[in-house]
Amino acid sequence: MLELIFFAAISSDGYLAGPDGDMSWAEKYLDTDEDYGFVELLGSTSAVLMGSKTFDFELEAMGTEPRALPTYVLTNNPMRYDGITDQFVHLVAGPIDGVVEEMNRHLKGRILVMGGADVVRQLIDAGLLDQVRLFVTPDQLGGGRALFEQELEGALAAFALAETRTFKTGLVERDYRVKRSN
Repeated sequence: MLELIFFAAISSDGYLAGPDGDMSWAEKYLDTDEDYGFVELLGSTSAVLMGSKTFDFELEAMGTEPRALPTYVLTNNPMRYDGITDQFVHLVAGPIDGVVEEMNRHLKGRILVMGGADVVRQLIDAGLLDQVRLFVTPDQLGGGRALFEQELEGALAAFALAETRTFKTGLVERDYRVKRSN
């Protein structure tokens, strides 16, 4: 059985990205000696799941560098990526439960969900997300791509806050785990 973990930074007013997909506000947190547990998480991950907007952002930032892990890109338009030849990039489509079921046939362990907001919402609605690790920055963006269409606690009603940590950079990690019925 797969364990799906969403790991992301959001602004204090709930945005994953600023207007026009701007991520420059978050880059200053990457220029520190702190990795926020990302390397450890990545080392215990079997694959990555992301939406096409996140994949597009990564392509723009990193080009077509080979992927270290199998990367499943949820897209309704796979033809856009005809030039991608990386054997670790898998373009997938369809309902999220079917995508995760297919991944479950080929993978074991943890799946790192890198975004975007639509993928995360689909996973939560389908009851497929196990953990949400949010790094809330002190930044207020006032607009852009919101993680949820409602306030955080309402969107994460199926989750319990398991741990909170504050970093010297001002980020506050909020680790939510899905509530399991006994």
